[in-house]
Amino acid sequence: MASVKEFSFEILVVDDTSPDGTADEVKKFAKVHTNVHVLTGKKEGLGKALLRGMTYAIDVMHADIIAQMDADLSHDPRALPQFFKKISKGDSFVVGSRYIPGGSIPNNWGFHRKIFSVAGNGIVRFGLGFPYVHDWTGGYRVFKKEYFQKAKESVSKYSGYVYQIAFLHKAILDGAKVGEVPISFTDRKFGRSKIAPLQYIQNVLYYVGTARFNEFRHSSFAKFAVVGTIGFVINTFILETLVKSGYQPAAASALGAECAIISNFIFNNGWTFKGRKISGIWVIPKFLQFNLTSLGALMIQSGTVALGTMFFGRDVYRWFYILGVGIGLVWNYTMYSKVIWKHTQTR
Repeated sequence: MASVKEFSFEILVVDDTSPDGTADEVKKFAKVHTNVHVLTGKKEGLGKALLRGMTYAIDVMHADIIAQMDADLSHDPRALPQFFKKISKGDSFVVGSRYIPGGSIPNNWGFHRKIFSVAGNGIVRFGLGFPYVHDWTGGYRVFKKEYFQKAKESVSKYSGYVYQIAFLHKAILDGAKVGEVPISFTDRKFGRSKIAPLQYIQNVLYYVGTARFNEFRHSSFAKFAVVGTIGFVINTFILETLVKSGYQPAAASALGAECAIISNFIFNNGWTFKGRKISGIWVIPKFLQFNLTSLGALMIQSGTVALGTMFFGRDVYRWFYILGVGIGLVWNYTMYSKVIWKHTQTR
């Protein structure tokens, strides 16, 4: 590491009671090389070992930057200066990638393992929506300590390669600028890989699916859909009640829509767009503006019902009511997020 002059290095070997005597050999080596340390613990899997090692490096060794790599020379130490050069140039999380030009996976891997590796990373890249990061499961990384500190609690429940995915995903969501260094991964000469391919893919799919669902569940559109459902129930109840009382379906639909609009404004302002909540004297003019923008959805809904009953008869008004509500939903979300609760709203 002599070529990386602006950093000083301490080496920590995390050993989970390896039967090959790794800890003993490192302790002997550390007597001569004072910048080498060993951290032992019970065998709890890759995720727990990484969690323990990174915590020790930051809390005890006071590291500002963490370099993570396998200790069996699967990761070429000669590539490490390239990682730190990217850190010096502004990247905050640098990933060693086997899947960019200059990188490679072992030729002696079986066909099935190559497929699982490539497919797994593809699922994560495109499933999480960050295709510019090419290698999510590799363990050759250099990153600033704050990303581990922010992610520690949320990723502690994961193990194995899913830990690698979850940590990198959380770092990106926390604003990490990701850089990549091409690496040629070398398979171990002794022992066997502990990867169970089918379980690996299953775990990857579960993480990606859960992460995307949680993102949607907390998104403004999901909340908007819940509020819209409440409005739909109000609208439908009034429509059905008035039609049974003899009102024309188009008129009943319009009155029900206006009541739903009032409900939508209250719940969207207090929940969906809570971070951009309108308050004080601005509520009244914004509500009027809300009504005006919602007029488009009301016209869409009533117009759809009117045209449907005109051409197909009164008995099919419900089908055209649902169609009008669906089209109006898209209109409303666009207008509410871009006009009523736009991001520049500061009041």
